[in-house]
Amino acid sequence: MKPEPAPAPIPVPPLSGPVPGADADPDADRSIVRRLWDVFRREPMLLVTCSYLFVSIVGLWDLYWFYRGFDIPILEFLQSSDYFVAGLRRPAYAGLLAWTLLVAALSIWPQRWRMRHPERAARLDRRWWFRAFFPRRGDWWAYFGLHPETTATLTALVVMAMMLFHQSDSRADAIRAGGGNAVQVEDGRGRIAGDWRMLGTSSAYVFLWDPAEQRALVLPVESIAGIRPLASGIVAAAPGAAPPASPSGEGPR
Repeated sequence: MKPEPAPAPIPVPPLSGPVPGADADPDADRSIVRRLWDVFRREPMLLVTCSYLFVSIVGLWDLYWFYRGFDIPILEFLQSSDYFVAGLRRPAYAGLLAWTLLVAALSIWPQRWRMRHPERAARLDRRWWFRAFFPRRGDWWAYFGLHPETTATLTALVVMAMMLFHQSDSRADAIRAGGGNAVQVEDGRGRIAGDWRMLGTSSAYVFLWDPAEQRALVLPVESIAGIRPLASGIVAAAPGAAPPASPSGEGPR
């Protein structure tokens, strides 16, 4: 009798083959902001560099809108070194950076609460006030089709830019109306006549404004012999002019 042939072995898929669900990308639901933050956590010096760059850009944005109120093309008067220190002139820029990160973190807190309490969120979704303060990710009116973290970060940046524009415009309006720091400026020939207000400086220029004549003056640093701050509301008399009258209306004795 011929021996019966052995049954064919059942093919077993190799262990290295694809496994159902193994091709799912664990980072598919992670926002661009979260991925960028993961890079910063691995490279702390990159976070420091990008933060410094961000503060410098904020400083340039503020300078542009401030000097634009005096018709001074400030970017044409800045040296290369001024671009790197533009964000260090006002400590408020660093505070704005911290504010942006804080607001972005707080604005995504409702979405994180939903992820941690899915059962409670499903029960409360039937109430309108809950959907207003704890919107779902698919709500277009809340996140505009973007990831909540991305939407929160972009919104914080836009609001910060608007706040800077409003603040710069308000400062310029106050100086044009006669506010600001009054100074007396002297060059090699003597005092420069005018009711000058100090706008700011760069590495090569000094920027002044005369609210009485509504004109700006840009002086090279090397041409200035001295700048003397004056008390608020006090304007030095021009050379050869009579001294101002006293508050009681009497002249000098």
